[in-house]
Amino acid sequence: MTAIEPIHNQSFSILHITGSVNDSIALRGELRNAGMQASVHNAADFDAARNELAKNHIDVIYVEYGAHGEEMLEALSEHAEREPALQGVPLVIYDEIDGAEQLRALLEAGAFAVITEETLVEPMLLRAVEVALLYQDREQKRGQLGKSELRCQKLIDGSSEAVAYIQDGLHIYANQTYLDLLGFASVDELLDEPILDLAVGDSAKRLKGFLKTEDVEDTFTLRTGSGHDIDVRVHSTAASFDGEPCLQIFASQVKENVADISEQLEYFARRDLLTGLYNRNYLFEQIEARREEIIANGDHDTGAVLLLEIVNHEEIKRHIGTTGMDNLLTEFGKKVEERVGGQGLVARHGAFSFLMLLGTLDRHRTAELAEHLNELARDYVYTQGTTSVTVSTSAGYLVLDENSPHNAAELVDRVERASSRAANEGPYHARLYEPDLKTASEREQDEAWARKIKTALRESRFSLVFQPIVSLTGDREISRYEVFVRMLDEDGSLISPAEFLSQAERGDLMQSIDRWVVLSAIKQIQNGVKAGEKPKLYIRISDASMHDPEFSKWLAQRLMMSRLPDTLLALQVSVDKAGHALRHLADMQDAIRPLGAELILDGFGSGDESFRILDHLPVSTLKIARSLLEHFAQETANQERVAEVVRRAKEGEMAVIVPNVEDAASLQILWPMGVDFVQGDFIQAPQESLEFDFAQF
Repeated sequence: MTAIEPIHNQSFSILHITGSVNDSIALRGELRNAGMQASVHNAADFDAARNELAKNHIDVIYVEYGAHGEEMLEALSEHAEREPALQGVPLVIYDEIDGAEQLRALLEAGAFAVITEETLVEPMLLRAVEVALLYQDREQKRGQLGKSELRCQKLIDGSSEAVAYIQDGLHIYANQTYLDLLGFASVDELLDEPILDLAVGDSAKRLKGFLKTEDVEDTFTLRTGSGHDIDVRVHSTAASFDGEPCLQIFASQVKENVADISEQLEYFARRDLLTGLYNRNYLFEQIEARREEIIANGDHDTGAVLLLEIVNHEEIKRHIGTTGMDNLLTEFGKKVEERVGGQGLVARHGAFSFLMLLGTLDRHRTAELAEHLNELARDYVYTQGTTSVTVSTSAGYLVLDENSPHNAAELVDRVERASSRAANEGPYHARLYEPDLKTASEREQDEAWARKIKTALRESRFSLVFQPIVSLTGDREISRYEVFVRMLDEDGSLISPAEFLSQAERGDLMQSIDRWVVLSAIKQIQNGVKAGEKPKLYIRISDASMHDPEFSKWLAQRLMMSRLPDTLLALQVSVDKAGHALRHLADMQDAIRPLGAELILDGFGSGDESFRILDHLPVSTLKIARSLLEHFAQETANQERVAEVVRRAKEGEMAVIVPNVEDAASLQILWPMGVDFVQGDFIQAPQESLEFDFAQF
C-alpha cells in the first residue's frame, strides 16, 4: 500500500499484545517492507505489556488477544488513566465481532479502532500511528507554548521595560518596572484600578479612545502615586492573560533615554566578543545544568556535546593573516550557528573550534549533525581580496546521559579526544567518543559498560541459551534445561558472559538483567506448554535480586499472572550465599512454590556446613558444586564426596543434579551412585532452542 505521507519518514513504535512472538515479528516485517521505520514490541499478557510500556516509548497499542480482548482493553484503559505518558496512545484491537452491540462494547472499553479483517491490519494501524503522532505533535507544541508563555512572563517580570495588562480598562497585571514608573509600591495597589483614573487633562479622553484600538502608540500625561505628573509614551498590542483576551501596554517616560547597562553587561558576559557566539564558560554552565536535568528526568532523556575544530588553521593564517582569520571565524561561526539552529547552543571554544550543547539529540542524530557540519565546512570558501581559502574540519561528539560525569570540563576533554582521533583519520571525519577499554580510567570503563548494557536491554540484544538436564532415572514427563544469558555487541558480536555480567554487577544493573531473564524464561515455558510440552527451566538470579524484597514481590506477581501448570521454574541459589539470607529465602520459597516455581541449592558438597542449611531452607533438589567435577574420573576423593552427598540427599528425599559432566568416564561413575540428573557439554553444549532427544538416556 502507499505509505501515509506524514509518517513515511518517521520512526514509530507499536506494542503488540498477543501470545505469539512470531506474529509480532511478522507484523514488524510487513511494516518494514512497506517502507515504515517501525518497531514492534511483543507482550504476552497485561503485566508484560505494562513492563514494556514502562521501558519503551509506545505510539500505538495493538491488541490481538482472542476472547479476552475486551478485558485487556479495559485493563489498558484503566492503566492509561493513571499514566499520563499513555494519554493519546490509540488502542487498536483485532476481533471477529458479531454485530454492532459487540462493536459498541469494544469502543466503550477504550478501543480507538476495531479491525475485523486481516487485510485491514496494516492500513488501520498506520492510521492509528498517524493520529498518535499528530497528538504527540500537538502536545509538544502545547508544551512549547506553555513554556514560551512562562518564559515570556518571567521575562516580563524581570524586564527593564514597563509592562501592564489591561482588561475592560482595568489593570489586571503590571510588572515591577511599571509600578516603579507610576510610583506604586505593589501590584495590589493597581489591580482592578481603571487606567483612566491616572490620566490628567485631555489625556483622559484620548486614552479612552486609545484603549479601544490595538497596535497603536501615543503619549499621555499620567499622575503617579506620589501625585506627580509625568509624560508617558504608551504602545498597545492584543494579548491574553491567564487565557483571557486583554490589551498589553508598554510604557516609558518620555524624558528618559537611558540604556540598560546591566542587561548589556549580562549579554557580554555570555558572549565571545569576536564571533558573537556564546563563550565557553557560559556553555560549560549550560552543559552541567543539562546534565542535572537528565538525571532528574530519568533513563530516556539524553543530549549530546559536539566539538567542531578547524584543523588547517595554520595554513589559512599564512594566506590571510590574523585579521583575516578573525573575520573567517566570525563568518563561519555564524554559519555553524545557523546550521545547528534550534537543536542546541553554539559557543566558541578554543581559538579555532566551536563547541555545541545539543538539547535532546541521540547518538544517531548527533552523528548526522556532525556529518552535516563537516559538509558545511567542505563547501565553505572564504575570500579576502583576491585570496580564497577553504576550511578543513574534524568533529568529535558524545552522548550526554545519566551515566555521564557531572563535570563539564571532563566531558569537553572527551570530545576533544574524539575530535583529535577524527582528525588523524583525515579531514571532514567525525568520531563518537568511546573509551579505549585498555587505557581508559576505571570510571570511563564503568560508564561505557553501563551505557552498553542499558542499550542492549533497550535494543533486545540479550538472548537465552539452554543446556539440557538429563534424567538418569527415566523421568521423561518434564524436559529440563539450565538457562544461560548471552549479550551481543552493537555489531552483533557475542560478548563473554563473564565480562558483561561482572560489569553489570559493578554498575548495579544485574537486577534489570535478572528481570529480563525471568520474563523471557516464563515466556519460553508458556510457549512450550502451548505446544503440548512441559519444559522446566533452571535460572540463576544475582545476589542483589535475591536480597531485594521488591524482587520477591515482583516475581510472585509475574508467576500469579502466568499461571504455570506445574513447578516449571527453578531459581538456583548458591549454598554459600543462602547462608546469609535464610529467612528471606524461606519467605520467597513459600511465596513462589504455590505459583509454579521453586528454589534449589547450588554448589552443594564443597563445604561441611551445606546440609545444616536444609534445616532452615528445605528444598527438593540439590546441585553438586562444580569444583568437585574437575578431573572427576581421576579424583577419588571428589567421587567419594559426591557419593556422600547423593546418599544423604536420598535419605532426605531430595533429587541431585550433577553439572559439568564432560566425558563418558564421569558419567559411568555417576550412574551407579543413584544421581538423578546430569548436565554438561559431553551431553550437549548450550543451544539457542529447547531441542534435545531425552529418550536417548
